[in-house]
Amino acid sequence: MVRRKLIAALLGLTLAGPVMADDLVYLTSAEGEDRLLATSMNRDYFPLASYLEYEQILTFCGPASVAAVANSLDISRPSPDRLYPWTLFTQDTLFNEANQKLKPYAMVEHEGLTLAELDTFIENLGMKADHHFADETSVDALREAIKATLSDRNSRFIANYSRKALPQEGDGHISPVAAYDEASDSVLILDVAKYKYPPVWVSVETLHAGMMMTDSGSNRSRGFVVVSAP
Repeated sequence: MVRRKLIAALLGLTLAGPVMADDLVYLTSAEGEDRLLATSMNRDYFPLASYLEYEQILTFCGPASVAAVANSLDISRPSPDRLYPWTLFTQDTLFNEANQKLKPYAMVEHEGLTLAELDTFIENLGMKADHHFADETSVDALREAIKATLSDRNSRFIANYSRKALPQEGDGHISPVAAYDEASDSVLILDVAKYKYPPVWVSVETLHAGMMMTDSGSNRSRGFVVVSAP
């Protein structure tokens, strides 16, 4: 129980929270905690959890995920006026000139980012991004992409999925993946809607099902982006 409280405190969470689906394993449970500590593919958890923040607007799951990923990589960071002389990617500083042209702040606030837009949004910040649509990716290919990304210290995995498949309340969402457990064939999603759900373990098959659901913004399936330092 002490370890659970410590993890929850580090993530800015409380152990009390929303009603949770029976087939999901949340990190704030003993089973979720044990799974993280037992798996060898958990290295991305530490840098990502250190910089994970909640989405500052309900549609900012994309920018919040990008900020966490960018800060977790060994790349040059901007120096926001209010934090000078310290450096950090914030959800606001992501909207440089190129990203404002791609999709202005107000439009992202209104409708979020599609998978392809998320890819370009990341590239406009100087990182490498490679996006994949779920309808062009098998469950096995998704699993291998997750494992390959988590095995590379210089890469991060961002999932774009529908909560309906998990099931959770809501629909389209974006968050980084921080770990993979082979014994349960599940991934740990660090939910940037921290006020709504804690980090959660879901099976690769369930995640793929969530990615297969259509994004009304693009009229295509959802998917994932592999991000790496330039």
